[in-house]
Amino acid sequence: MSSPNDGGPGFYVYAFLRSGDEQAIAYAGLRGIDDAEVFAVAKGSLAVAVSRIASKKIRPQRKYMASHQEIVTQISRNWSMLPVSFGLIADDLDQVNHILHANEEVLNEQIDRVDGQVEMAVSLLWTVENVPQYFVDRYPALSEARELIVAGNASRDDQIEMGRMFEKLLTSERDAHTQKFLNILEPLSKEVDVQPVRQEGDVMKLACLIDRCAEQQFQDAVYKAAEMFSDEFSISFNGPWPPYSFVKLALSLE
Repeated sequence: MSSPNDGGPGFYVYAFLRSGDEQAIAYAGLRGIDDAEVFAVAKGSLAVAVSRIASKKIRPQRKYMASHQEIVTQISRNWSMLPVSFGLIADDLDQVNHILHANEEVLNEQIDRVDGQVEMAVSLLWTVENVPQYFVDRYPALSEARELIVAGNASRDDQIEMGRMFEKLLTSERDAHTQKFLNILEPLSKEVDVQPVRQEGDVMKLACLIDRCAEQQFQDAVYKAAEMFSDEFSISFNGPWPPYSFVKLALSLE
């Protein structure tokens, strides 16, 4: 079994945990980057899951990122943890111990925040071929403004006003549809993060922090919420994931 004293120049860092979980990590048989065995180093009230790594730097190649994600996901399913972003490598045990000691208070606060929790992602999209046309067909004011533009009778101000009207209606519908989900999912969630939508067809993106044992109950609630929407919408959800959306760490090994 690998140990902190085995050869190799560095430690690849996956996640922070509570002290006391290091033995369970060691016996879990997890294998991470370059198939190296994952173990935990403890100091004080905290521990950090690591594996030995031969390089001081690591490229964001798919195979490495997949290994990283697999380890943090497996850990999150069994232990309270704070996931670390891909690519953090400590030179030696002194650096590992330093970050645990220097950040003990904030790390414990963050672990308390997500204790026993996992993240579930829920998204809602419009499945219509053309979202602006979908709104034009449903709102007479937009339809009238569109007819003026098509006929060449709209001024520049008219065109700008139509754009504003569309954006206002788009935002209003997104907010209303999001609230329908929140009414059902918030009671099952410790926290909910309403995330920015990036595409015109996106209606809603949620990250929900839920109890690790409540996954089935949460899925049932998503299905219940989905019943409120027609075939003009598509609902998807996935997880459980490590609580990335609810962990705010700005740490370095300096």
